[in-house]
Amino acid sequence: MKMERPSLTISTTIAVVAISAACIWRTIRRSRSPVIQCKLSCNCGKVQGYIAAKREDSIRIWCFCQDCQDYGAFVASQDKHAKNIVGEYGESRVVQVCKSDLYIIQGQDLLQLSRKSATPTKNQLYMHRYYTKCCHTPLFQTVDFLGFVGVFLENLDQAVIDQFDGPVAMMPEQASKLPPNMPPDIFVPHLLWKLIRYHSSRNLGPFDYDMNPTFWGDKKKTK
Repeated sequence: MKMERPSLTISTTIAVVAISAACIWRTIRRSRSPVIQCKLSCNCGKVQGYIAAKREDSIRIWCFCQDCQDYGAFVASQDKHAKNIVGEYGESRVVQVCKSDLYIIQGQDLLQLSRKSATPTKNQLYMHRYYTKCCHTPLFQTVDFLGFVGVFLENLDQAVIDQFDGPVAMMPEQASKLPPNMPPDIFVPHLLWKLIRYHSSRNLGPFDYDMNPTFWGDKKKTK
């Protein structure tokens, strides 16, 4: 006769209770979270919009990945007056919010879609990045089947951006050099919670995935 393993049942019960309690705590915390309204503009002002997001649904991220560095350099190379969105340490600073929290109220027709390549490589997310045709300002980036959008902080109201949650660092090992004020590494469970929270917004927002894109990772196809 096989003996049951009650310790496994107890451990499972404790885990379920802990996860349920965390979800309830997160839900209550979100319900009390203030809504942050922040204006968005490209460098020349022809594209205007805003974010209206609960602080609990936001997270400021300093991303040091090579893809973001290459994309920033690509967009800046398209216009001699364009600024490179990437900082001196190789960081791209974004605030991640629900897709439904981003609004474009002027210049929607001036947005240009850009992807790394026509077909994603193995294990590569199909990231859709948008910059403006008028002044080549990178504005935001997203993944079509996820509910978040990352909006570049440089294009937001600088008096408001510190109200968003964060900052945290992503892929700091790819930094071009170590910044003196490196944010803490992103806490994965915290990010996963936000991704789950964002999921209902995956089909919302001002995103045209079907427009003719530029390809920033393939020099032969960027024109």
